[in-house]
Amino acid sequence: MIRTILAGSLLMAAALLFTGQPAKAEWLCSANQCVWVNYDVSEPDYAVAWGPPVRPSCFWKQGFLGRWKMICP
Repeated sequence: MIRTILAGSLLMAAALLFTGQPAKAEWLCSANQCVWVNYDVSEPDYAVAWGPPVRPSCFWKQGFLGRWKMICP
């Protein structure tokens, strides 16, 4: 009984590991705005540490003093 539960748990973990892998996505940046895209792009160094947006409509915009802000309309 315990072996059956353990084997089932391992199979479920493996299934989640392989199907739960997110698609490659990165920030695509222009001179003063970055948007989230679902394909591999050459991401600028300053955007590498940014995680995915909190909502699909969010993007990063550079302000007047050069600081980047996440905008979520």
